[in-house]
Amino acid sequence: MNMPKPSKKIRLDPMPVIVARRVDTLLSLAKKEVRGDEKLAQKYVKLACVLAARHRMPMKRERKHLFCKSCYRPWIIGYNVKVRLDSKTRRAVYTCKCGKKKGFPYSKRFPRIFPQTTL
Repeated sequence: MNMPKPSKKIRLDPMPVIVARRVDTLLSLAKKEVRGDEKLAQKYVKLACVLAARHRMPMKRERKHLFCKSCYRPWIIGYNVKVRLDSKTRRAVYTCKCGKKKGFPYSKRFPRIFPQTTL
């Protein structure tokens, strides 16, 4: 008389997918707008960060390399950010227009490909 239990359908939450897509859209809009209206580009980046934080979605490594965390300015290499390679510590040091420096590790053996940010 053992009756099978009704199967529970597992529903996947669509919010992380929607939020990730929206964050990517906002960051790409910011990258396009940085040379025209810099304040609007900073607003797009700040919105993307707030949206990711609200939904407890961590920013991926590729997304972190796209903007300054202190002024929310989208980075375009040669336009508003300088990149220097430090061979002693094996770090690429990004210096933003606001003066903030951020270092990202790199390796000679496995070079990381940074996203193309030139327009």
